[in-house]
Amino acid sequence: MKTKRFKKSIVQITLVVLGCLFFLAFKPEHSHPLIKYVGMNDTTENYLLLKAHVRKSPKTTTPDAKEENVWLDSALITIYLNKIRYSEFWTSKKGKSTFKLPLNKIYLIEISKKGFVSKSFEVNTKVPFGQNEVYSFDFDIDIFEKVNGLDASVLEKPIAKVAYNIIDERFAYDISFTNKINSELKKMYRNYYLLQKQESDSIAKTKTDIKGKVN
Repeated sequence: MKTKRFKKSIVQITLVVLGCLFFLAFKPEHSHPLIKYVGMNDTTENYLLLKAHVRKSPKTTTPDAKEENVWLDSALITIYLNKIRYSEFWTSKKGKSTFKLPLNKIYLIEISKKGFVSKSFEVNTKVPFGQNEVYSFDFDIDIFEKVNGLDASVLEKPIAKVAYNIIDERFAYDISFTNKINSELKKMYRNYYLLQKQESDSIAKTKTDIKGKVN
């Protein structure tokens, strides 16, 4: 009798283990919640709702419609508070993600993906006294694949700043900061497009040479 019970227990344990292994094998790589709550819960009344749209940078200055609208699935969005990783999550198949940030703090939002050059920007959620409520801000950002020989050191610091605009009474980009960094970004992108063209020309030449040898 004891032997039968022992064998039955072994079978039950085996089934549980197999069930866990099956779940792990077929579990999606990333989950994409509609809204991510950063350091807060869904009962918090005052926050900044950020709506992210992440896409892949085109390789030319004159991309076609197909290349211009390549949304990045599973791009990692990491939120830092006081230089400490605070929260992270992933974009959906359409490159979208929505999350809430508590007010009156300064965050660094980093967008990254394996094989791509990361970008980041600062979000200051501080608002005037007595104006704690729900705010919303949409941002569209593109990141590009790593290119040999490209100096992308300008992207090691935030490329934009978002803060509450007292005049417009809403969150907006800091235009003065954007103007300061734009010249550096334009220089980097000129080199990026040049390197992409050189690579494309090299590939085309190699294909032509191979075709000529075959014929």
